[in-house]
Amino acid sequence: LRIYINEKQKMFLTFAATTYANVTSGFIADNTKLLSKSNKAISTEKDVLKSQRRKLTLCLRRVNPETEIEKSTWFHLCLNMQTSMNYSLQRINEVCKEHVENNFRRLPERFREPLDEISARIVSVITDSAAAIEESRPEVIDTLRARCEEIKNRLTAMSRDAYGYVSTGDQANLTVMYVYLNLVQESQEFVTALRKLLRASGKLNLAPSQYRSFTHPA
Repeated sequence: LRIYINEKQKMFLTFAATTYANVTSGFIADNTKLLSKSNKAISTEKDVLKSQRRKLTLCLRRVNPETEIEKSTWFHLCLNMQTSMNYSLQRINEVCKEHVENNFRRLPERFREPLDEISARIVSVITDSAAAIEESRPEVIDTLRARCEEIKNRLTAMSRDAYGYVSTGDQANLTVMYVYLNLVQESQEFVTALRKLLRASGKLNLAPSQYRSFTHPA
């Protein structure tokens, strides 16, 4: 069951990495086609996650009661965080897609490179997380979670920079800057959910005797 769950988590994270890259690229390049493609993928994944939750819950009920009780919290937290990440992707994509379809103002040049850079970092940590979960390597969870925290700090700095620009920059860029701020703030929620998913997955893969050596802060 653990191997099966890990495989499903890896599949979701692979989807999340690809979709996040497509959404940010579509926004930066004003690519409506890419954003529409992402919208369909996110909607499909929502149904996939619902189906998987039902199947995996039934599977969990077939293991011995002690294991079910012990792992139930982490099992459901993993599923909840996957759903949360998918909702973040949906909220980012909807706003970006609406803007690109209805406005001609592109994101100012000074914000494109930082967004491209942070997008690459987010995609990288998701990809590495998928590999760690597939290989059942809870010992690397701390490192991956630390990378998530560094990314969140960088996103906070990007938000401050954007707010400063909204206050003093070209007023014609207000609409696109609000879209950009939504993307940055939802990305923080996206990475926070990934961080919690990693913690829950690590707990799910540990034997009871390993718990003392695996004590993450919330």
